[in-house]
Amino acid sequence: MSAAIVRRLGVCAPMLPFLAVVALAQPAPRTIKVSDATGVRLSLTEPLSSATNKEDDPVRFEVTEDVKVGDIVAIPKGSTAVGHIVDVEPRKRMGRAGKLNFSVDHVKAPDGTNVRLRASATRKGEDKTGTVIIGSVVLSPLFMIMRGKDINIPAGTEIMAYVDGDREISLSSPSATAVASAPPSTPPTAAVSIRSAPDGADVTVDGKYTGSAPSTLQLPPGDHVILIEKSGFTSWQRTLSVAAGSNITINASLDRK
Repeated sequence: MSAAIVRRLGVCAPMLPFLAVVALAQPAPRTIKVSDATGVRLSLTEPLSSATNKEDDPVRFEVTEDVKVGDIVAIPKGSTAVGHIVDVEPRKRMGRAGKLNFSVDHVKAPDGTNVRLRASATRKGEDKTGTVIIGSVVLSPLFMIMRGKDINIPAGTEIMAYVDGDREISLSSPSATAVASAPPSTPPTAAVSIRSAPDGADVTVDGKYTGSAPSTLQLPPGDHVILIEKSGFTSWQRTLSVAAGSNITINASLDRK
């Protein structure tokens, strides 16, 4: 520890070995890997209906069971997840059933990041003949539910989603009390809130994936290339100049291809 730092902290030389031990004792931030295809049990927090919902409407869920890696909780019960309506048709004449397709896009991890999810099950409800078919979808990450008349899915309906690819989540370190510490020097940043229509688009800043919209990023001052893209839609890209301490909101409307 340099003499200049000692003077700035206002401590005397005999305390230096003790402070060094305190500094070494601070635990480093830990991360945990959640493997691809880890199951996440979700529950709808609001009802859906092919009679009232529209394409691109957000669909909100709540995690109903802790997602653990070993004995460590990676995604706790009560965490929020978001999807959106992909395709919807109200019931038609001649007994044709309504249709409602929705995706599961991501779940919010304790460290604030969005963990991408996928769904690989398809269900079809009862039609005019009373037939019930349960199948699976390998290529499409959608749930499809069909019934005679309009389809109504009540709040509380449980579904299973799966983590899309190996994901790392930061774990908070145990708090420690230091006898003396210098205030951290936090570089000035700008708060950039990014929203997309539809929700769930991937956000890339300066060539680095940062999560899914909606999200709020802390960016250093300067120019940044913002890329927002979602499968089936044209990408949105802008160069954004930000100043320290500013608050900026981006609303990116994506057009279907």
